[in-house]
Amino acid sequence: MDLNGMSYDDIRQFEVVLSSASGEGLKVRFDLSKNLITWNDGYMWNNNFMRGISSEKLEYLKTELPKTGMLEWIVKYNSGNEDSIGHPTANPSIWQIRVLFENGETLTSTSCQHFPNDWNALKELIEKMTECSFRLR
Repeated sequence: MDLNGMSYDDIRQFEVVLSSASGEGLKVRFDLSKNLITWNDGYMWNNNFMRGISSEKLEYLKTELPKTGMLEWIVKYNSGNEDSIGHPTANPSIWQIRVLFENGETLTSTSCQHFPNDWNALKELIEKMTECSFRLR
């Protein structure tokens, strides 16, 4: 798996988008260089927020994010090996992840109707960090 020497410790920012076929959905961005979470709710604009990440939550995020396997399954999806790490679903939801590393490199992946087997681990981490439900209505 080629991450060009980059690791979870090199992540400066990552954004996870979950949307419907019509484009409505949720977007959360974790800016680890500024210790900020930005939440955009396409269903309820008044639910949008930006808040700081406490040092305790930041440490929790840095400890738990590698356990989700997010970088590993992004690489698998990008190389066309999505069936080895995920499964098709009848749910028409679309996910997209964009990761910005310290060296300026970006890793992006997306899929429609095909979710990683470990999606719930990432979803639960997002929910614990934001205290919001990360699922489409």
